[in-house]
Amino acid sequence: MLSTYRQALSVPGSVRFSSTGFVARLPMAMVSLGIVLLVSERTGSYAVAGILSAAFQLPAALGAVVTSRWADRLGQHRVLPWLAAANALLLVTLVIAVEAGAPLLLQLLAAAGAGVTQPAIGAMVRARWSAATTDGRALRGGFALEGVVDEIVFSIGPPLTAMLAVHVALPLPLIVAAALGLAGTIALALQRRSEPPVHRDAGAHDGARRPGALAHPGMPTLFAAAIATGSVFGSYEVSVVAFTAGRDAAGASGVIIGLWALSSMVGGLWFGARHWRMGLDRQMVMLPAILTLTLLPAPFMPTVVTLSLVTILGGFAVAPTLITLFTLTQRLVPGRQMTEGLTWTASGLALGFALGTAVAGFVVDDRGTSIGFVLSIAGAAATVVAAVVGRRRFADAPVSDEESAPPVVPVNDPVPGPTPGSPVDERP
Repeated sequence: MLSTYRQALSVPGSVRFSSTGFVARLPMAMVSLGIVLLVSERTGSYAVAGILSAAFQLPAALGAVVTSRWADRLGQHRVLPWLAAANALLLVTLVIAVEAGAPLLLQLLAAAGAGVTQPAIGAMVRARWSAATTDGRALRGGFALEGVVDEIVFSIGPPLTAMLAVHVALPLPLIVAAALGLAGTIALALQRRSEPPVHRDAGAHDGARRPGALAHPGMPTLFAAAIATGSVFGSYEVSVVAFTAGRDAAGASGVIIGLWALSSMVGGLWFGARHWRMGLDRQMVMLPAILTLTLLPAPFMPTVVTLSLVTILGGFAVAPTLITLFTLTQRLVPGRQMTEGLTWTASGLALGFALGTAVAGFVVDDRGTSIGFVLSIAGAAATVVAAVVGRRRFADAPVSDEESAPPVVPVNDPVPGPTPGSPVDERP
């Protein structure tokens, strides 16, 4: 693994755009938790906090496809600065609106605007890897490195958010996220030498119309599985915040969520380093089933320490589940639509996260944190059901004959967990 990373980092410009991407991606691990901490404290309602967090996440998921397409057509250097500036301005506007007690509609509009303008940094960085080298091993190493970076982001972001909110000032995490996103994104846009070439959609010049990536057999079921998986993360985050607040340990929420990401990173590195004889269809059933089982004790945990232990155990199954989701997408979608297909899967995760956050907010307010954790378990179980329903399609999924190199995995994920790095070769 170390030799693979060394080869990847020898690619010209890779150290610069990968490290810059790390800074620009930190807000993805800060904004959602920052909204929940700020709004729940100011309003006393986890329902309102969940709604506002969902109002950010849902537009972020849907907007990623559009803004990434703009970057492909116009160039990253033209799109990213405008997105970064608008995103930072709208995050600050959201803070001001919440602090001033502005009408909920205005707060919702600011949150939604910040979500729509959140740049798809993971996609932009991986696109640069794809453009920078044709060496398959270096490219796979680059994707694996970005997966590790994502894990580090989601290990650092939540504890940093909680620390700033609890020990300095509640609005500070969103202000810091706005500043980091603006600085990192503009710095990435200025690196013109590593920017991917501008290209038009295939078939646009001849008016050809092709079915969307979501129309391919198996993709609707996989999209449903992604939504269910994302709901686990959203409901768990809100439940953790409420759980720690109820035990006068609000600062521990970021630590617990960071432990979730850290254990997920370990699980993903172990999973990705092995060659598995088990088919992807079986993995897609088994891994969320393990996640379901490991989360079963969560509603019954009495202390922050015991909940942390359950979180660590559950986290080990998260990255392998996500890697399998994205690898299956690669099988189901032809190479010419790979970016779109992977974006649908990423957006499904973000959509599920938004829905999980909103529903958990109401449930925690009305029924308590134990039922909030039950929602997370239900989301993992729903992933298993979707995997069982689509198993035949998943088993029959061919390897695209149009693949000439590993596809770029678009990541715009507000999900408090990992994103896949190097796809695992699981061909039966």
